[in-house]
Amino acid sequence: MKQKEFFINFFLILFCLLLNLSFGNANNSFESRSSDLHIEIQNKVSAEKIFQSYFFNKGFVNGKIKIPELRVEITLNENQFLKKEENVEDVCGRIKVLRNHFGLPAQDSDCVQGYGWCGFLSAENSGETAYGYIILIRKDLNEVSRIYTVGHESGHFLWYIGKQELIFQKFKKPDLVRAQVHSNCDFAVLCGWLAVKMAGFNLNDCLIINIHNQELQKRSDYLKNLVKNQFSS
Repeated sequence: MKQKEFFINFFLILFCLLLNLSFGNANNSFESRSSDLHIEIQNKVSAEKIFQSYFFNKGFVNGKIKIPELRVEITLNENQFLKKEENVEDVCGRIKVLRNHFGLPAQDSDCVQGYGWCGFLSAENSGETAYGYIILIRKDLNEVSRIYTVGHESGHFLWYIGKQELIFQKFKKPDLVRAQVHSNCDFAVLCGWLAVKMAGFNLNDCLIINIHNQELQKRSDYLKNLVKNQFSS
């Protein structure tokens, strides 16, 4: 179940809405002397409100997020938003649709060799930046594959927002596990196996066969054994 990361990066230039209101005066003599006078009041919409409106309208959520497969609950920052789609018919095709949805050009490299995907996009306005994270899970997976995939893609997400420690602290020796995780990919694989272990499956009976990359196969097996030996249930 090879996982390949793709990042959606782009900048949305959004302008603050300015409402210019002109007020007259009931005093005719004042109006005659100041006929060209206009009092302009600018009501500025904060970047935070613009981000919320934009992402919420596109199906993202904010605030408290639960990842039951990893027994984790987090509270996203005001500039962080998440969109999770399960039962995706074609993950690769869905990525292309999302690119088009956000006004991004299609890329031939957007091909997923696996059952899920996690990426993010960023938006900037008035010197502030917001991030939208997207998780896609393919439909019709068997139970173990679905749990592993959700755990794996959620691992990518937790890595992006800097919440790895929530996972490391679940192990008997957090320092040992932390020292063995060298990349986003490592962390995602670790989370995938951890989710399967937490669900009560015997990891000895679970395999990921990667005939195209034996090094990744060995790495996955190593991290699986790390979870099996170090997870504090």
